[in-house]
Parts: sequence; structure tokens; C-alpha cells
Amino acid sequence: MPWLPSAVPRAAALATLTLAVLAGCAHQTQTRDWSQYEGPGAEYFQKEELEFPDVSDPFEPFNRSANAFNRFMLSYLLDPLATGWRALTPDSFRASLVRAAQNLGYPVRLVNNLLQGKLRPAGVETARFLTNTTLGLAGLWDPARSWWGLRPFEEDMGQTFAHWGWRNSTFLTLPIWGPSTVRDALGTLGDLPLDPTTYFFPAGPAKSFIASADRVEQAERLMRTHYDAYHVIRYLWVLNRRAAIIDLEPSLEPSSASETLETIYFEHFDAWFPRRARTHRVEIPSTGRELPYQVWMQPEPAPMLYLLPGLGGHRDGANMIALAELAFLRGFSVAVISSALNFEFMQHAAVVDVPGFPPADARDVHVALDAVDRDLAHRHPRRITGRALMGISMGAFHTLFIAAAEKQGAGDLVRFDRYVALYPPVRLRHGMEQLDAFYNAPLAFPEEEREERVVGILQKVVRSSSEHDLQPGTPIPLSQLEAEFLIGVVFRMTLHDVIWVSQLRNDMGVLKTPRSQSRRSGASREILEFSFMEYLYAFALPYFSERDPEIQSVDDLFTRADLHYIAPLLQANADKIRVFANENDFLITTEDVTWLTNLLGEQRVTFYPGGGHMGNLHLEEVQNDVMNALQDLL
Repeated sequence: MPWLPSAVPRAAALATLTLAVLAGCAHQTQTRDWSQYEGPGAEYFQKEELEFPDVSDPFEPFNRSANAFNRFMLSYLLDPLATGWRALTPDSFRASLVRAAQNLGYPVRLVNNLLQGKLRPAGVETARFLTNTTLGLAGLWDPARSWWGLRPFEEDMGQTFAHWGWRNSTFLTLPIWGPSTVRDALGTLGDLPLDPTTYFFPAGPAKSFIASADRVEQAERLMRTHYDAYHVIRYLWVLNRRAAIIDLEPSLEPSSASETLETIYFEHFDAWFPRRARTHRVEIPSTGRELPYQVWMQPEPAPMLYLLPGLGGHRDGANMIALAELAFLRGFSVAVISSALNFEFMQHAAVVDVPGFPPADARDVHVALDAVDRDLAHRHPRRITGRALMGISMGAFHTLFIAAAEKQGAGDLVRFDRYVALYPPVRLRHGMEQLDAFYNAPLAFPEEEREERVVGILQKVVRSSSEHDLQPGTPIPLSQLEAEFLIGVVFRMTLHDVIWVSQLRNDMGVLKTPRSQSRRSGASREILEFSFMEYLYAFALPYFSERDPEIQSVDDLFTRADLHYIAPLLQANADKIRVFANENDFLITTEDVTWLTNLLGEQRVTFYPGGGHMGNLHLEEVQNDVMNALQDLL
């Protein structure tokens, strides 16, 4: 989000561009030639895979330095200011100021619409400006949109350059200004004379602050919850700018994949709830390192609910915050740790260097939960009246393995009064093959148009999230193929972080591209070529086969990474277990539904007919069912 003061001279921005150009070239990607490979998993290494959309970043060392500076400014200047601003002003007042700030951008939008030959949008912008300036009291309200449906047509000089032929441009991060491209940075210089706040310092910085203050906490969370937030920001920004220069039609095709995307509707209600958490660090006995966790304590004695995120999820992720709020309002104290496949857990609490083998991961998670529980009991004597463990997706899978371990003998590790698994897979092999298939869904397109179609899907997602008024009950405007690909991309990015962090801990020599803190894009491209199945064969199998004589093949891994393997232990502990899932979840099959129901009993397992994977967790009915499974602990 640009918030560059309008008084900054153009020469300074041009100097920044020059320094970026001098920053050097990116590392070339080096990959192993798998075409002649005949070892385990050869069929996966040699099957056709979709090439991950590339974002050129030749200025990466400079960009990362600028991003580090911007992150410092965000955390230590903008975030405190925005927090204070939000605390002192009501939401409606801030929303009115945001509308007024947008109204002041009329000259920029008008001129750029005209320069692109968009006469009707230019007319609409003029009508909006006249209406909102008069009837809307200088733009504090937006009667043009609420009364007549006239939405703004956001255009800037960067988009105008793109319209004139400069379609793709090199990514560039500017100090203070934020993520951009060479084209858009030059375009911003062209927009400055059109912005009336440029001529009245500090009107420019004030307008930028007002427009971005309510998004600062979201930006901060993105920084905290990703191992390499710069990597994510680069992709999001470039795709957003590409989406801004094309017209895309929404596609409505209900499916389990599109229903899965409705997880975006599961959010916390109280804007201040995340800030009420207390973050502590506890030493993990098995590693000697300190793991961060966060907790919301009830003012009076109450049962403690421990939450485990899905695959690669961070303790501060949106789903975890929403679930914590839901439980806290019901009277539970809540503690959350990051997923065993999240960078934070891998760096501080994991004994294994290569995660992804659920029995080993679940053991590490259990040890961490025990350390957290002991720490909380010490900090809050006699305040914990009971203990429950709840996990989502992969966290639910680990929850069930921990429930089984109780009957196998978990030593003196913490035991729980209830285990709640939300949308767990049953067989790891099926889940991983599904995620790989989703990522490769665009292979159905003709090869000559595949790259353009793939980028178009990602651009449509970015455009839809910014332009469509997505509310609970509103279908996600994507086709089944588009939704599947988006899910596949999200998990492929998660796998990227898992591989990166695991190879920092123990470089197994699989990756060939040089890696450094300032140059990562080349190695990232190599890592993104690995599918989940290839990850198992290239990293997990060699690692665990050296440490466990009972594991000599991927089949051995999959046999033990399956709920069928621990079925007798789960059945023995069935009275404490509750499972909630959907019949059309792509991570399970019809046979899995029947098997799990027969194993635990119909009264302990709830399957909803629709919702995909986690897509109905925002529904009040589902939330009540989940919380009622814990009600007797209160």
C-alpha cells in the first residue's frame, strides 16, 4: 500500500529506480534432470506437471532490502498509529473519510480513463464526483453507488501504460511506497500532478493513511504468518496489477472445490479480538528451543481448548482466530500453536527435519502441547478446569493420532478430555494425490493457450476478491476447474515453504539452485516444481528410511500415515472423540465416510452433505454442532 508523502521529490523516486537496476541479476534456476531417473517414484517425476506461473525479479536483493525497511516502518510506525486511530474513531467515521479520500482521486481516474479511450467510464466518474461532492457532502457518503449503482472505474497511469502496450513489467519494491513495478512506479510519478493533495502537505500522507489504516492489521498478519512474506507479496501484487488491465467474466459452477473456497467467510466478528491474545514462548524439551503460542484466558476458571491449524497453518491465521473467538465466547480459554508443517513449528519444536509423516509430526505436536499446558498451569494456577484438543484438516489428522497415542501409552504427556477433529483426511495418499491433481487441473487446456489461461485464472481470483461484494451465501465466482486450481496453488505454496525450511535445517543435496537470504527467486522456482508425491519420494522417504528400519518404501510411509493403521486405538478411545466433516470433501471418499462412521459410531461422527473441505464452517448450524460437542466440559 503506497503511503509515500507527496513532498518526496520525483528525483528521489527516479534515483530509487536507478539503484534497483544496478542491483544485479537473479540466480538462474538449476534443476536435476529427472528424465533418466529410474528409482522409486519415477512415474511421478516424469509425468507432465503444470509449470508454476513465474514472476520475474531481477532486482531481488534491492527489493528485499526495501521490503525489510517497509516492514520495519509498518510494524513500528504505521501499525501503532493505525491502532490508535481505530481505537479513537468509530468504524462509520473512518469509512466516511475513506470515501472522501477516494473522491479526491477523481482527477487521476478521469484523465487515465480518457487516455485509454474509455469515454463511458470517464462519464461515470464525472457523474460520481459531482453527485458525491454535492449530495454526498464532499464524498463522505457515496449516493452515486448506493442510489444509482454507479461504481468507480479505478484507472491510473500504470494501467494507461499497460493499455498503450507496456503489458508486463519487472517487480520493484520502493522504500516507503511499497510493492510496485517499474512501469507502475513511473506511472505513479505521472499521477502525482493530477492528485490535488500533492500540493497541500501533509494532505497526501494523511489521505494515504486514512485509506490504508483499516488494512494495516491484515498486512501485519500476512507478514507474521508467512515464512517469506515478500515471496507472497510479489505474486499477489504482480497478479493484481495484471488483473487490473484486463476484463474478466465471472464463472459460476458450484462444486465441492468452489464450496471449499467459502472458508473465506469464516472470520472473527470482534475486530479487537486478535489483539486480546497474550503471546508467550515456552521451551520445548525435545529441541531446547522456545516455541511461541498465544492464549485467550477467561477471567474465571474454565476448560482450556487447544487448537491445531491445517497443513502449514500459523497460529495467527484467520481460521484459527475465528475458531478461537467462537470457543472463547462459549466460555473456553483458548491456546493455539502453529502447524507441524509451519515454519515456526519446524524451526522451534520439530525433532524431525522433514515433516509430513503424521506419526512423527503428531508426536512433536503432542510434546509441544504438553510444554504449553505446563507453562499455562504455572502462569495461571487452578484456572484450567479441563482440557480439549481441536484440529482442522491436517491438524485434525494429528489430533486423531494424539487421541490414539493416549491408548498406546503417551507417557506423562498431557491428556485431553475431548478430541474434536474438523474435516480430517483418512488416508494421506488420497489427500496428497488430490492436491496434486487440483494443481494440474489446467493441463486440460490446450498447450498453446495454457499459460495465458492459468494466469487468467489467478488474475480473476484477484479481481473477484477486490470487486465482487462477497458475503456469506454468495457463490464464489469461479468454475470447478478454476476453484480446483486455486486450491492446488495455495497448497503448492505451502509445500514450497516446507521444503525451503526443511532444507535449511538439513540440506539433503536434492536442490541444485544456490540459495541465499537476498536471492531466493531462482531456488523458489526449483522448489515449486516439486509435487506432494515427489516431495515424499525425494525428501521424506530417504530421510525416514535412514532412521527407521521399518520404512523402506513410500508404501510403508503411507501404511502408517493412515487412520486405518491406528483404527483399534481410535475405537478404544471413541468415547472422547468427535468428528465433523462433509460428504463431498475432496480429501475423503465415500468409503472413508462409511468406514469412519462404523469405527467411531454414528453419535460421534457428523457428516454434512455439502461444503467441500471446511467450506461450511462459517454456518451457524455447523458452529453450534461443533461447540455443543464440548458443552459438557463447561
